[in-house]
Amino acid sequence: MSVSYWQDKGADAEVVVVDVVVIGAGIAGASVAYWLKDSGLTVAVVDRGDCCAGASGRNAGFVTCGSVEHFSRQVKHLGIDKAVDLWRMSERNIDLIQSELVENGVDCDFVRRGTYSLAGSDHELAELHESARMMRELGITVEIVDERDIHRDLSARGFSGGVLYVDDGEVHPEKLVRSILGRSGAAFFPYHEVFSIIQHKESVTVHTRLRQFSSQLVVLATNGYSAQVEPYFVDKIYPTRGQIIVTAPVSPFLRAPCYANFVLDYFRQLPDGRVLIGGFRQLAKESETGTADEINPVIHEALERFLQTHFEILANVSIDYRWSGTMGFSADGIPMIGSLPHKPSVYFVGGFTGHGMGWGFYAGQMVRDLILEGKVPPHLSARRFR
Repeated sequence: MSVSYWQDKGADAEVVVVDVVVIGAGIAGASVAYWLKDSGLTVAVVDRGDCCAGASGRNAGFVTCGSVEHFSRQVKHLGIDKAVDLWRMSERNIDLIQSELVENGVDCDFVRRGTYSLAGSDHELAELHESARMMRELGITVEIVDERDIHRDLSARGFSGGVLYVDDGEVHPEKLVRSILGRSGAAFFPYHEVFSIIQHKESVTVHTRLRQFSSQLVVLATNGYSAQVEPYFVDKIYPTRGQIIVTAPVSPFLRAPCYANFVLDYFRQLPDGRVLIGGFRQLAKESETGTADEINPVIHEALERFLQTHFEILANVSIDYRWSGTMGFSADGIPMIGSLPHKPSVYFVGGFTGHGMGWGFYAGQMVRDLILEGKVPPHLSARRFR
């Protein structure tokens, strides 16, 4: 993020003095502000756009447990204890959204009907069954579904079976994040693009085109845009583009949101009957990077073809929305929380790897705990990259 000589107001810029400046008004930044609301600290949230201008306003609205891979793969990569801990943390996230927000009047179209993970091959079906076996042994609620169940509940063809993760949910992501930010009580400064963060001995100055902010602490919640703010993130959080289309409304037929193709592709039916589908970035993995808002025609064609192949009801439906969004993928697929080694008063959270809604609210609470108590779960600590 940069500013020209002509845009820099320099010494003439208004100075806003607060205790904490949160940079980024997505799910993570709004949640940090929310969890700090009873701390006695004054908080300002700044964003280069409006609330939810990034991935939080461009995702599919899945609030799911786990990570970017099937549970059995997580166990093989991380070990069973770490895989279980990460799953339980993501369970904690959705439980907090329900108990802290939805049950206290936040209207965000939240429902918990689970998510299906559908197998398009015998190999994936075997992996899903292995995952289900492991999870049941660990007390995680999961159901095995067969082809008949899929046809009954989803009117889908071409899937031999799968599993249903019973505790997952779905949400209107922008309604959720705007409500979190509104309930935080923080002062919000939209359209304040940050171009420098200066650590002083006893304070931090955040420069934007419109104002300067002087604070004791800063929290970076910029996820896929983090490397544009601080070079520290260049080899830790990678901007990764995703593509989504949404159809015209049709009669209800999908019982719950779904994943397919090893969690790479995902779809759900919205409350107004529209069907949303995203994914297929594997078709253009090398080019689907960076922060540009670009529609990829190869991927969009594949998304439409998927719907027409698997759902008879969508054979001739029109496409009403197309968009892309930038996610932040961490180097190891696990979110990271910490402070900058060269700027210890600058904290950060990000690297949700396509699961920001499944981590962001609880992650905000963990950032608060790091600020106030100096503790963060070791699996998420950014010290693992040092």
